[in-house]
Amino acid sequence: MDISPFQYIISNKKIDFPINHGEIFFHNNLNIVIHSSNHENLILSNTIIFFGECFDYENPSFTNKEIIDKLEGLSLEEKIERINKLTGFFILIFFENTNTYIFNDASGQLEAYISHVDDKFYVTAQPNFINDLSGNTVYHDDVPQYIIDKKITMFQKTPFKFIDKLISNFYYDVNNKKYIRFYPVSPLPLINNHTVAEKALNILENSLKSMALRKKINIAVTAGWDSRILFAASVKNAENVDYYVLNHNTEDGRQDVKIAKQITDHFSKELKVIDYDLSLVNDIDKSKITVWKDDEKGRKMSGLMNIHFPDQYLINGNISEVARNFYDPLPKNISVSDICYILGIKDGSYEKKAVNEWLKTTNNHIHLLDSIYWEHKMPNWAGNSKSISNMYNIVISPFNNRYLLNLLLSTKRKDRDKYFHKIYENILKIVDENLAKIPLNPTKKHAQISRMKKLHVYPVYRYFFFKLRKLKF
Repeated sequence: MDISPFQYIISNKKIDFPINHGEIFFHNNLNIVIHSSNHENLILSNTIIFFGECFDYENPSFTNKEIIDKLEGLSLEEKIERINKLTGFFILIFFENTNTYIFNDASGQLEAYISHVDDKFYVTAQPNFINDLSGNTVYHDDVPQYIIDKKITMFQKTPFKFIDKLISNFYYDVNNKKYIRFYPVSPLPLINNHTVAEKALNILENSLKSMALRKKINIAVTAGWDSRILFAASVKNAENVDYYVLNHNTEDGRQDVKIAKQITDHFSKELKVIDYDLSLVNDIDKSKITVWKDDEKGRKMSGLMNIHFPDQYLINGNISEVARNFYDPLPKNISVSDICYILGIKDGSYEKKAVNEWLKTTNNHIHLLDSIYWEHKMPNWAGNSKSISNMYNIVISPFNNRYLLNLLLSTKRKDRDKYFHKIYENILKIVDENLAKIPLNPTKKHAQISRMKKLHVYPVYRYFFFKLRKLKF
C-alpha cells in the first residue's frame, strides 16, 4: 500500500502492514499514518491532533504549531470560533473529556472520509485506504452502477455503504457516531458592500502575508475575478510573490495572457508566461496512484507546475465561487429533482435519498444555491482536485476561510453576480482604480451575457434552459 504527500490514515485499530513512504505515530489511542515528507504538518498536542497547513490572518507570523497551541484549553465553542478564522487545508481532532470530535477546513480541501462500524474507526484522506485496511469493499445495496463507475459522492454520501465524507460546515461526533452541522447557526446580517470589501481585503492581505512568510508564493494572473482579487491582495507583500499565467492554446487563454500583462505592467511586476504541452510532461506510475478519483490531466498539470515551482506555494482562487452566485439566476422554487440536475446526477431513488438527507440538515440562514455550491461542489470537486495536486505541489486558496466566506455572503445576492461582482469591484478600487478598469473576462460569452442582462432577458433564458435541462453546470 502506498501513501502520498498530504494523505493520512487515522484509526483506533493497529496498522500492522507496510505502507510505502509512510510513517506511523501513536497518540491518544489512535494510530496515525502520514507521508514521510509531512512531519511539519502533523501536530500532536495534549488534546488535539492536527494535520495539514493552516494560516491565521490575525497572527500572520504564527506557525502551524503556534496556531494549534492557541486552541488548547478552549471550550468546543471557542475552538469553533477560532478555526472559523483559519485559512488553509487541514483536519483537526479534538479530545474533550471523554468525547472526540473531528473537524476539517472551511470547504473540505483536505478530504476526510470516515468509517465507524461497531468499534472500528477510520478517518482517511481517501476511501480506498479504508477499503484496503478493512479488507473488503461494500457498496450501498441500491447504488446505481454509474455512481460506482464515476466514483460520485453527493454531499457526504459516497457509493460505499460504510464510508461517509466529512463535508463543509459539519463536524463528526465520534462517541455518538453523528455528523453535526455547526454552521450557520443564525441568519447572516446584511452588511454594506464597502465595509465587507475593506474587511475581506484585510483578511486576504494578511493571509497571503502569512503564506509568504513560510515559502515563496506564486499567484496565477488571468482575466477572471478571483485571480485579480488575489493579485490586488498581494501587492502589499509582493517581495516574496511571483506572478505567472498559463498560455492555454485557446481564445480564452490568449485573453488571459493579454490581460495578465496589462495588470502586471501597470504595477511594474514581472510576469512569467508558461507555454506548455501536457503530452511532454512525464507522468507518474499509474500503479502507484493513491487517490480514489484519479484525473490524468490534473496529475499532468500538477507535474508541470512542480517543474516550474518546486517546494513553493501555489495560490489559486477556488472557493471564491461560493460567494459569486455561480448557479444564479434559477427558478425560485428548486425541487429535489432540480438539485439532482444541478449536481449532474440522475434523479433516481438513490440520488434523491442522498439529496433529501442533506436537505434535512439545512436551514434558511444561507441561500440554498450557495449552500449547494459550498457543501457539495467544493469538497467533492475542488477537494478532489487538491488531493491530486498536493501529491506534487502545495496548492492553497486564501478564500478557504469560513469567516471570510461568511462576510462575503452577508451582502445582497444581486451584488454578488458571478459576472458583475460589486463587492469584488469595490476591493479592486480600494487597491487601485485601474484594477477595476482593465477588462474582466473579455470573451464572446461574457459579452453575450452582458447584452442579455442589459436587455433583461438573461433570467428568462436561464429559466427556460434550466427547465429544458439544457444548462451546463
